[in-house]
Amino acid sequence: RRQKNLAKMAATLDQNPSPMNFHSALRAIRDVLKTRPDINVVNEGANTLDYARSIIDMYEPRKRFDSGTWGIMGIGMGYAIGAAVVSGKPVVAIEGDSAFGFSGMELETICRYELPIVSVIFNNNGVYRGTDVNPTGGKDVAPTVFVKGARYDKMIEAFGGIGYHVTTPAELTTALTEAIASGKPALINAVIDEAAGTESGRLTNLNPQSSATKK
Repeated sequence: RRQKNLAKMAATLDQNPSPMNFHSALRAIRDVLKTRPDINVVNEGANTLDYARSIIDMYEPRKRFDSGTWGIMGIGMGYAIGAAVVSGKPVVAIEGDSAFGFSGMELETICRYELPIVSVIFNNNGVYRGTDVNPTGGKDVAPTVFVKGARYDKMIEAFGGIGYHVTTPAELTTALTEAIASGKPALINAVIDEAAGTESGRLTNLNPQSSATKK
């Protein structure tokens, strides 16, 4: 069964959809990190956390900072800062856009102390996915949907860091390689398919049904 699952995952990772999905983007990150086993890896989010756990390998002990289970978000940037300060080694923080939103202003701290942290934001325009519709039928966006096309890379540029905007695995590979080599604060806004996500743990069927009128 293990071999069957590995073969299935390998086939999924070999695909190159446009726009990127979690698998193709994480494949690009995985391949870069293979060349730098000394790097500290921070990982938080919903789908970003779930998929990264099974795709991003580790090669040395005490190099991975995971956010735990059941919606523990907002500690990623703090983990990254702590890991960079204590270890003196580069950090790659793999962040869902929702998780990053809890403590994204720590970018200012990262830039102020010129820490070698590369934040990769998986931008799919929302919590889990950016395609949800307000069930009331009103003009307001659904509470799980973020501003479409947000440019998180511009945030770090405002503090003097390096920003990258990528839409393909090849661009992500190049940006991550350059950012790590620079040793400077950097952020990669990795645009992925807004319909690629699913509720973490696939527990949608256990959610209470809304009483709001659907139109």
